[in-house]
Amino acid sequence: MKTNEPKILELLSNNDVTFFIPPYQRNYEWETDICEIFYKDIEKVAYNSGSQHFFGTVIYYAESTILGQPDKYILVDGQQRLTTTMLFLIAARDCISDENLRNYIDSKYLKNNNVSGDVEYKIKLKQVESDWQAYKNIILNEPLNEKDKKSAVFRNYQFFKFKLANLSEGDIRHLIEKGLTNFNIVTIQLEPERNAWEKPQEIFESMNSLGKPLSLADLVRNYLLLGKSSEEQDNLYRRYWLKIEENLSGDNDAFSVSAFIRDYMQLEDATSYKKATDTNHKELYRNFKSLFEGENYEQLIRKLAEHSYLYAVLAGYQSSGNLKIDQKIADLKLVEASGFYSFILGVLHLRKGTQLNDSDTLAILEAIFIYVARRRILRLTQGENKNAPLLVKYFDNLITATDKKEKMLSLLSNQQYALRLPNDNDVMNYLSSKESNFYNLRSGKFLFSLIEEKLTKSRPILNEKDLQVEHIMPQKLNSTWKNELGEKYEEIHNNYLHHIGNLTLIRHNQELGNKPFADKKAIYENNAGMQIAKDKIVTEQSWGETQIKTRAEYLIRLLTEKILPISDKFKTNNNYSNEKRGRGRKLSFLKLGLIGKTIVYFDDENIVAEVIGDKKLKFEGTDWKLSPLTCEIETRKNRRNRSGAYWGINKWIYQGKTLEDWIDEMKDDEAGDNDNEVEYF
Repeated sequence: MKTNEPKILELLSNNDVTFFIPPYQRNYEWETDICEIFYKDIEKVAYNSGSQHFFGTVIYYAESTILGQPDKYILVDGQQRLTTTMLFLIAARDCISDENLRNYIDSKYLKNNNVSGDVEYKIKLKQVESDWQAYKNIILNEPLNEKDKKSAVFRNYQFFKFKLANLSEGDIRHLIEKGLTNFNIVTIQLEPERNAWEKPQEIFESMNSLGKPLSLADLVRNYLLLGKSSEEQDNLYRRYWLKIEENLSGDNDAFSVSAFIRDYMQLEDATSYKKATDTNHKELYRNFKSLFEGENYEQLIRKLAEHSYLYAVLAGYQSSGNLKIDQKIADLKLVEASGFYSFILGVLHLRKGTQLNDSDTLAILEAIFIYVARRRILRLTQGENKNAPLLVKYFDNLITATDKKEKMLSLLSNQQYALRLPNDNDVMNYLSSKESNFYNLRSGKFLFSLIEEKLTKSRPILNEKDLQVEHIMPQKLNSTWKNELGEKYEEIHNNYLHHIGNLTLIRHNQELGNKPFADKKAIYENNAGMQIAKDKIVTEQSWGETQIKTRAEYLIRLLTEKILPISDKFKTNNNYSNEKRGRGRKLSFLKLGLIGKTIVYFDDENIVAEVIGDKKLKFEGTDWKLSPLTCEIETRKNRRNRSGAYWGINKWIYQGKTLEDWIDEMKDDEAGDNDNEVEYF
């Protein structure tokens, strides 16, 4: 390690060096408010005689180059400061008319003029790939396209040009010669080939960034690319990581690269991790390294790139190629099914691998949508983020199931009470109650739009300006409405104002407010343009408690039977498990009557085990329990999952059905014997 304390401009004036920002570094991200501070620091030093400014640390290591090229210095830390300095110098050059001074700044600080052909070496600071085109064009005075003009590189260049545009050439020269010239830095040159402990990756991770804290995506990118030669880094970045960033380049933080990595971890590990935030990126990064320890980095980054496209489909940035699947994914986002994103990512991957076809995929997504939407109506969310990722353990069951929707609903209905699938009685009782408030339900407007679609085969556009949820009985009663409602007007108003039966979706550009019911009916009939605003309303002569209840029953039945339908198996059943959840359902070969029987592995009829006890099997002369034996079989087949945990009951078959199916049937029989004892919540 070599340390030095030069000035920033001394570092940049070396014509025998080109600094490279490696692809594992994040893009240039300094905001204009930080550039404002930088500019004021230059002014402060320039106009205070003898003043100095410490500008931070620059860490790099050298890579060998061919004869005739400048030395190649790979930046480990300091890229944001160096890039900002260069942008200031470019702006200064472009605000000066004196050709000699322009050429001096160009040759002294911006370019290596002894390089003729290779632009990457000619420009003294080679940017990250996604910033390179904009930065190169700015330095070379070449045209920029619209994409380049949206970059932080161009934005801050324009900021400095604005600051310098009204200054004289003498003032600009003064800012450079008396201001920026006195910006001190500490340079540290690592020598990893000479000193094994000087590992760029570990040093980079220990550094505190002057800008934004490193995100999970930044840390993972660095982990996968650092430690390789710049040529290997560039190759992996261009082929894979750049695709990840391009696929997830939308402005929705819920589908950022960091969010994707966390959901990919959940998919791979069949477990839940904390949501990626600025406060836990380092913790998630440690989890990532532990999870993928020993993995081939190139294979891992390739798999991430492949899955990032599927995550872009989930985000709505890309199409799945099937409009119905795209629509169902969009619907899942509207009911806030984020806990299922890693599971859905896995479903899309199975579809890509042809293990699920489009019909299968749509059936599974429909089941998840019904489950989540019913829970949202009851305002249930507890446990979803933690437990939904665990369902990836059941992919084998879904692949082999004949009825994918029914199987998915069965999986969802066999969880703890907090994760229950609401049955028809639950939905009916809740929405019929006086305590329900459909008006303030976040997905209420969306559910109304689905009802309208079911009635007319045309779904309203939710963000349409004139589309609104309307109170039939108004929020503020006037004398006409009080007379309409009768003596109990205050009680009726308190109990049913936000009730589903008193609400409708309309398309109207004026507030209907507390117009009389007869006037509202005429608008619903002729101007609202919505069938939902007519059914069970325009045929009524008056509006009160009876009419609200009647219409509520009609809408609730549409929801439960047409919009969010479940089979008879779930309609009135308690769709949850009373068992404490461990690694799976309680297995008793004794209760199943399988002791002395032989069970077969689900995808290999040559793998058989004899049941010799309540929880014991004999396989190849050795006694096993079901889960460890399942792990052993999967390991032999080179497909052991990362956790090594298996439920087992979904992978062993007796007489054509999995042990899980046998257990479910036994539970159904037991429930049937005790029907009179069941309490519906």
